[in-house]
Amino acid sequence: MDTEQIRLDLQIATGAVKPARDDSMAAALARLDALARESGIPGDLAHYLSRRSYLKALDWLDNPDQPHRV
Repeated sequence: MDTEQIRLDLQIATGAVKPARDDSMAAALARLDALARESGIPGDLAHYLSRRSYLKALDWLDNPDQPHRV
């Protein structure tokens, strides 16, 4: 799991950063969707990605031990 690429894709998806010249919003979203379908990623991250809760996914990356769901 490439955490830095996931973080960048989430930042692109949320509009925090613009995609690089050779990338696009659609490509970032496609990578996140594919990651959500992968087995072996942490359950909370899979949950956030599958529901396109990208801000929560970014929060999770910063602190995976913090309870994010109530």
